[in-house]
Amino acid sequence: MQATFPLSLEFKFSLFTELRVTDASGHLIAVVKEKKFSIRDEVRVFADEARKHQTHGIRAQGLMAGALDWKARRLIQRADKSEVGALQAQGMRTLWAAGYELLGPDGRPEFTIRDDHPWLGVLEGVIGAVPLVGDVVAMGFDYLVNPTYTVTDAAGQPAFRVRKRRSVFSRRFTVEELRPVRPEETELVTLGLVQVVLRERERG
Repeated sequence: MQATFPLSLEFKFSLFTELRVTDASGHLIAVVKEKKFSIRDEVRVFADEARKHQTHGIRAQGLMAGALDWKARRLIQRADKSEVGALQAQGMRTLWAAGYELLGPDGRPEFTIRDDHPWLGVLEGVIGAVPLVGDVVAMGFDYLVNPTYTVTDAAGQPAFRVRKRRSVFSRRFTVEELRPVRPEETELVTLGLVQVVLRERERG
């Protein structure tokens, strides 16, 4: 999987969850489709708009992984079942702020993903809890305030930043590189952040 950063991730306005990933030149990198009516989180990644050529699959491990979302590990595999790595949620911390690790195919942590402003999610939850008025205010909050996430490599250096862009009917994110990207990182980072965006799209 080759791509030129920054990447754009945009949800298609649809009854079903569908995400398009394009690179800096506008080239289509992936079309992501979330599987419905499953007790486990599962998405399929395609190389084309017609969704005829599946390249990867991402699936939460464990029978009830979709319900126990706060501790699930999501395995990333190529179409031939070879492993790319996994996204590991960092326990109950993810209930109020994004906290994940991207693991390589050997299970070792290669990147850590953190919400830069976790207090925004707490504030939004407090506002949304107010009956009626809170719902309206939360919608405005959702439009005006958008979170960012920093991806740190194993050496502790910031490597990527994910930004949620302001939008009304769609959800748009960009992934920017903060240092030169090594070719072997692109596949794991792109697919891992796709899964993060799928989970975090309603925050902020």
